[in-house]
Amino acid sequence: MKQKIDLKEGLSIISHEIKNSLAGLKLGFDVLHSLSGNEGKEIIEILIGELRHLRQLTMDTLTLSGPMNVNLEEIDMTKLSRETVKIVLGNMGSNKPSISFEFSEDFPPVLCDRNLMKSVLMNLLKNACEEVGDKGAIQIGGMYLGDEMVEMWVKDNGRGIEGNIDSIFRKFKSTKGGVGIGLCLVRKIVYEHFGKVEVESTPGEGTKFIIEMPSDFRFIDRRSGRNRRKIKERRKEDK
Repeated sequence: MKQKIDLKEGLSIISHEIKNSLAGLKLGFDVLHSLSGNEGKEIIEILIGELRHLRQLTMDTLTLSGPMNVNLEEIDMTKLSRETVKIVLGNMGSNKPSISFEFSEDFPPVLCDRNLMKSVLMNLLKNACEEVGDKGAIQIGGMYLGDEMVEMWVKDNGRGIEGNIDSIFRKFKSTKGGVGIGLCLVRKIVYEHFGKVEVESTPGEGTKFIIEMPSDFRFIDRRSGRNRRKIKERRKEDK
């Protein structure tokens, strides 16, 4: 039986995380109050980082707890992946892994919400970067599966995942000691795009997150999830 964390316990975990960040902010402001000139520049950067963390935590929690608004447009996922990598690496200082791109030449534009899919890539990339460090390697790739379906992946050569892999997608589950809502958010976003997320991992060799989703799901009935195109093809066969 899967272990579940109820709403009360989940909110308690989030409140604890927020309390820790607020305590850090208070300490930083107390120190700033006693400084002058440029002495507080480094502390200000730390405080800004804490505020960004609190904002992201709040936004992610709201996204998980309510309906998701999906703004659709055709997105070049290769380009979006490269943009996301620049952002993630830009926040890492000198501790940067090697990152390669392996998208097939026939990989099509994907009908999706740009910001939501960027959040998916960012969460997977940040996890991979934290796992492998500056001596590791990460691969971001994609291929066209046919029938308006694509597969994308983020693969690392880290330590791999031990134990129950499925549990990493559980709300508030974290292997790093923080609030683990990133992967839960990834799964919900992909699900809202009529896709699925799978994980392949071997301890000591690495982990690969695989996303399979439609490149264009305008043929899908959003209310039932039924594929209208396949229904039409089935009717033709009946005739």
